[in-house]
Amino acid sequence: ISSKLSQFSTSLFSLTSSAGSFLTSLPAWDKVTISETGDSGQEINSIISIPPSPSLPLITSLLSLASTIHRSHPSSFPQSLLSPISINIFQMILSHYASLSSQALTQNFALQLLFDLHFTQTLLVSRDTKDQFSTTLSTLLSSLETNIDPFDLSVFSPHLHSRVKKAAARCVSGLGCLVPADRVAIISSYKISTTTTQDSHNILCVEPQPCPRFQLLPLSTASLSKVSAKAALSSAHLQLPLLVGQAAVDAKKTAAGKTDKSPAHQTAASFFGSMPWFGTNS
Repeated sequence: ISSKLSQFSTSLFSLTSSAGSFLTSLPAWDKVTISETGDSGQEINSIISIPPSPSLPLITSLLSLASTIHRSHPSSFPQSLLSPISINIFQMILSHYASLSSQALTQNFALQLLFDLHFTQTLLVSRDTKDQFSTTLSTLLSSLETNIDPFDLSVFSPHLHSRVKKAAARCVSGLGCLVPADRVAIISSYKISTTTTQDSHNILCVEPQPCPRFQLLPLSTASLSKVSAKAALSSAHLQLPLLVGQAAVDAKKTAAGKTDKSPAHQTAASFFGSMPWFGTNS
């Protein structure tokens, strides 16, 4: 485990404040529309960008370490062995992010680091270790917040925290062996908002009413316009045989009408009608 933790630390160090690392470390951000009231009382709509998931080096390092531990069947490990792993991981993250916070950071990069710290705190800090990291964590968060405009931070914070919970709920299964037992129950209870049925990063249409146990399972579904077109096409296929049959009946009736009006038929009808004895029984 010590060697795997060393690999985790090396992989995490790929997250730096350089321009190249900045571009390759940040995931695609969510665009959120907010409404504000201007000085004239007119409502103004603005679009802000919020990180929806942790930085790529961080989540890649965590998943790689968790996969390695999963191969050894961590369910057979005693809790006294798994708990120090979470503590060591969080200490490494705090140490590396403290070195990053001492550098000049752009607002976007500082916002992403802020998301990462809240994300790892949600996953890795248990009730027993909360007091151990509270002072260091609050100092580090304050240091990162100095790189963000105070007004922007007040606008970003509610959206940031909601996405931290959503990201933690997504990753708790994959990182299960690293998450303390008391945190698993809390994170699993987070209710993911269902006000929107389509995630911006998802290329599939998702079911409007997803299964409660699998909120993020993409179930392909046809759009409303396609469903309407398919229903109209099916209705047309059903009505087509009826229309053809009705046309055949009408054609027979027309042909029969034309036959009834022929001169030979009229002559025969008048002849038999003039004979009173025709059709009577003797």
